[in-house]
Amino acid sequence: MNDNKHIHEAVDRWMTYLERQGKSLLTREAYLNALIHFINWLKQTYSDEFDPQEVIARDVREWKSYQQTIEKASPNTINQRLVAIGRFFSWAHSENIIQMNPAGDIDLINVSELKPKGLDGKSLRQLLRAVHKYGNSRDVAVIELLAGTGLRVSELLKLSMGDIQVGERLGKVTVRKGKHSGFREVPLTRDLRHTLNAYLEEHPRKDEADAPLWLGIRGELKHRSSVFRILNKYTKIAGLPNMGPHTLRHTFAYQYLQVNPDDIRGLAALLGHSNINTVMIYTQPSLEDLSQRMERVVL
Repeated sequence: MNDNKHIHEAVDRWMTYLERQGKSLLTREAYLNALIHFINWLKQTYSDEFDPQEVIARDVREWKSYQQTIEKASPNTINQRLVAIGRFFSWAHSENIIQMNPAGDIDLINVSELKPKGLDGKSLRQLLRAVHKYGNSRDVAVIELLAGTGLRVSELLKLSMGDIQVGERLGKVTVRKGKHSGFREVPLTRDLRHTLNAYLEEHPRKDEADAPLWLGIRGELKHRSSVFRILNKYTKIAGLPNMGPHTLRHTFAYQYLQVNPDDIRGLAALLGHSNINTVMIYTQPSLEDLSQRMERVVL
């Protein structure tokens, strides 16, 4: 199959296959870049045109080693490329372009799971002060609810008026269809109830339980980009770097564990995780934490 035309046709077919599988444009571009990187390395190594039928597992292992030792690429970059190559050859095998997947048994680099980033207490206060000072009741409610419950942005956008219940002593937000169609109820603190109540009182459809909770000038807020714009408006005012709503979800998790360090199961329930191991990452020490602990070691 040592024919550039056939190679290009095969790659085009693979890209079409990935699109039909629902892969995003960014993912498809990343996969294509990984394949191009592999092809270029093969050409430099063997001074020959790329032929999928001639690739063996040793080629893939040496390409992996080249990235580690010569290119010094990050483990995450290498793993992403290995996954992409593995999927290309898996597809090529299913299409009878090759007889065996040479990347099928190549191990990824074992990377210590990174602690997700959240805001520290000072930065969170800066953000909340900014939105309370310069924001309207909706923007305050959006950011306070994300930071105070750990909701995913997709869950936030699906809320209707009937999903928020606020009272003098108790309150809750009901997530009717979270990730993996999960249902859960998240309690609302007193301050959060007051914040939401201020927004609900101004809502033009406050007596309609099925009305969308979040409204803007052009109607219902439906897109994640709307929440990103709201959040980054106030991070800029607060002098903080841009961030996504998921940062506030991580922030909530850290804040909760600071006060309830042993309640992993409770945090998992609040975040909508059925497996408590998923939230164990929030207990992982950062490099700074480990450095401080090592300084206390007396040798």
